[in-house]
Amino acid sequence: MKRPRHPKPDANQSDVIRDLRKCGLVVHDVSSLSGDHLDFWVGDPASYSWLQVELKAEGGRLTPRERAYIAQNITRVPILIARTAEDVLEALKRI
Repeated sequence: MKRPRHPKPDANQSDVIRDLRKCGLVVHDVSSLSGDHLDFWVGDPASYSWLQVELKAEGGRLTPRERAYIAQNITRVPILIARTAEDVLEALKRI
């Protein structure tokens, strides 16, 4: 289950990553890596909490590969399907 060689990021991805970094979060964008990955990892240095994030633009849906990756979740790091930076911030509060 490999991603396309040059996956196309969601239209809102750069804005969401920028907003999360402005909030002091660590963001590792892995969307362009080959293999099975979601879009990015977000860490909160204050609480040592991490999330794997699959970002979707309005109306976006999970691909079969994304659904399979989420079902496996071999990392055991919580996974969030988000549309906004606010979705990510709220999820980090709940960890």
